[in-house]
Amino acid sequence: MLRPVPIFRGLPKSTLLEVARRAAEVAVPAGTLIVTQGEPGDSLCVVVSGTVEVRRDDRPVAQMTAGDYFGEISLIDGKPRSATVVAVDDVVLLTITAATFDSLLSIPYVARAALTGLAERVREAHASHGRRPI
Repeated sequence: MLRPVPIFRGLPKSTLLEVARRAAEVAVPAGTLIVTQGEPGDSLCVVVSGTVEVRRDDRPVAQMTAGDYFGEISLIDGKPRSATVVAVDDVVLLTITAATFDSLLSIPYVARAALTGLAERVREAHASHGRRPI
């Protein structure tokens, strides 16, 4: 399940297996608040199945499905979560702790993939507000 996630693509099988061993699989019922905007971020979540809705300032801004991930921004900058995420239907997540994520960032490919993902999200945010990124 981790291989299709952009920040894990290209990692050796042994590294993926180690990440998988450290990840926790969590079943989340529909309607459950998974993370809340403004709270400290302590994990990265990968959607295994189901759909989640991302909300900023109580407004829906995106939906995520299998293979999508969230939570990396707070783990990278140490600031509170930038969005709330709610389970639209029953969801299964893989959660990766901050300590595991930090150890992954020491792998240059993972750090670059995380930065690329963040850049894409910045571009999408600018586009949704009618602005071009600098």
